[in-house]
Amino acid sequence: MQLASTWEFVGWQGGGEGEGTVGHTAETTWADRVVDLDGPATSIPAANEGGVALASAWEFMQQPWQPQATLQLDTAQALLAAASASTDTPPNGPAVTADQVLSALDTADSQGTVGKVLLAYSAGRFRRAFLLGDSFGLARVGRAWGPGSERPEVSALKVDLDAPSLFASALKGPSPSVFSAPQGPQDEAIFSALCESESHLLVFPLHARGQPVAFFVAEHGPSPVDLDTLEELARIADRAVEICTRLHRFP
Repeated sequence: MQLASTWEFVGWQGGGEGEGTVGHTAETTWADRVVDLDGPATSIPAANEGGVALASAWEFMQQPWQPQATLQLDTAQALLAAASASTDTPPNGPAVTADQVLSALDTADSQGTVGKVLLAYSAGRFRRAFLLGDSFGLARVGRAWGPGSERPEVSALKVDLDAPSLFASALKGPSPSVFSAPQGPQDEAIFSALCESESHLLVFPLHARGQPVAFFVAEHGPSPVDLDTLEELARIADRAVEICTRLHRFP
């Protein structure tokens, strides 16, 4: 089907000599004034005076399938994939480096992502890792990693943050803090639920607006915690707190 060009209806017909028409020349015919709707949607660009074909506007539009338009893989998701969702400790050591974890934390857009990155960091470094969130003054396990992390004792654990516990001590001590034995009834419940006997627990709180919103707990095992491990985890803890503060800066 062929439709008449709009220029046929809006073109000016010059009356005097030397006055041309607007939109097409006087020599054009009806065949020149039609648009073929059944033909191809694109046409070859006309050549300029130098004989070089001009690019169409379409060629300047970035298309999704072009390589440079492909979105970069989210850093946090790449890290989580590298660490694997398995609860087994990687046999060849940590699946991700500390620098990868720091970069992933920088791109985190939610508190949940921060927690997942911290658990991914734990793979290959600790036996187990837990994230306990503050819910009306009670700390409960929200996320966990490692063998035995799905035990009923883990999900049933509730720690009163207003009563003495290693969490209360971690709020006042260094970040991270190391605990080798329970010091009270609540600590006994924490050690019983989150680690094996004679294990060391590494704990640091996550703050937002100056208030603790969660606690990271990692079971290191019976061997002493070396200084390098503490220093590296301290870097991770500081960055995680910084990101949580940024995420909660505005209501």
